[in-house]
Amino acid sequence: MSFRKSHARSIALSSLLAIAGIAGIAQGSEIESSPDEQQKHAMSMAMDLSMAFEYASETIESSVVHIITESQNRRGFRQRTGLGSGVIADERGYILTNAHVVEAGSIISVRLSDGREMEAELIGTFPETDVAVLRIDAEGLVPAEFGDSEALRVGEWVLAVGSPFGFQQSVTAGIVSAKGRGSMSMSPGEEQPGFQRFQEFIQTDAAINPGNSGGPLVDLHGRVIGINTAILSRSGGNNGLGFAIPIDIAGAVMNRIIENGRVDRGWFGVAMEDLAPVEAYTLGIDGGVVLSRVSEDGPAESAGLQAGDIVVALGGRATENRVRMGNAIMLARPGEPVEVEYYRDGIKRTARARLQDRDKQRVMAFGGAFIEEIGASIIPDEKRWERRGRVIDRIEGFSVFEVQPSSPAELAGLERGDFVYEVDGRSFEDADQLNGFLSTANYDRGVRLKVIRGSARGYIDLKK
Repeated sequence: MSFRKSHARSIALSSLLAIAGIAGIAQGSEIESSPDEQQKHAMSMAMDLSMAFEYASETIESSVVHIITESQNRRGFRQRTGLGSGVIADERGYILTNAHVVEAGSIISVRLSDGREMEAELIGTFPETDVAVLRIDAEGLVPAEFGDSEALRVGEWVLAVGSPFGFQQSVTAGIVSAKGRGSMSMSPGEEQPGFQRFQEFIQTDAAINPGNSGGPLVDLHGRVIGINTAILSRSGGNNGLGFAIPIDIAGAVMNRIIENGRVDRGWFGVAMEDLAPVEAYTLGIDGGVVLSRVSEDGPAESAGLQAGDIVVALGGRATENRVRMGNAIMLARPGEPVEVEYYRDGIKRTARARLQDRDKQRVMAFGGAFIEEIGASIIPDEKRWERRGRVIDRIEGFSVFEVQPSSPAELAGLERGDFVYEVDGRSFEDADQLNGFLSTANYDRGVRLKVIRGSARGYIDLKK
């Protein structure tokens, strides 16, 4: 490491104290010094902060990528559909970005900081947290270092890096304006096993504009503490309200996508409400969630929790509100024990819970089943055709809820959302019957599924 970088690293640790020192001098401290000495001291501190910004920018620069998405028509012509940013996560070529950056194009290209450009493979997305993972095959990659977004403090200096409006490697500076911003798009108080969006953001006044999405938000050490994802603006430009996904959430989602091709989400089995501020003040805590209902035989009840308990942490993550609680539940791996901290009758207690798989709970709740032989989950459903508000035809069958990566179902071309209405010429009354048939079927000759996808009908042959 050069002397300049080493010096800047030490400055990164002391810049905030230096600014406080400047403020003290400006307001008239007890230290006696001449106006010239005060000016020199102030300039020195300002230069130190500037060098801290330089160090952070130089540290992250080689890890930030420019992302271009395109679509291709039948004649082979490509049309650009979007621009964004991303950050190199490791030497294997994995890149972390936003799901909304890559969802609009079938062809994804990545341009590195050294000018190399190549197509990227989409490994997976998790729209509920707006995270996507890409992979490129390239040598000499410089992965970014991830920081601790939970330890981040309001008022701390941060830099946003990316390609706003297509201008690559742009850096803007600001502070952390707030933590835990956002909302969860679900019915109030309900931890349902259905689809949710876990929107927890770091708010910053560092300028974030279109094209910054997917790029890193870094601290003064150049460590990634968030993934830039949104702005709040009537004009579409920066108004000092930028938002980033905390890296502890984005990183955990990325790791699960890389490991399993999917994100297995926890289910706690509760309905919950935010704790009233006056009650939080009485307990001497920042906040919490009140369990308004605990599902019978669910993970929470099995751990000894009851309706009325106030949960303040789960899996080591503080749960000041429902948004934070929802993310703590989502980040807890199903089947692994997690510690729950809660209050009952004003006394703080702890318990250990094993969360269940949220998707499997949803499938079971709707009378579905996970068919291990083919690696897919199905839910009983029906297709209806209407004319002038009247049902003219209907078919009973099963909707595909999930298809596991590299499973026989995926290799055969089955997709989430497909409607299966016939299997080898047979129809089935419930998911258990279908599961039993497919568990003993002869896949050597193939098992034919009749499928409706959108408005088109077809078939898929399952083989092993």
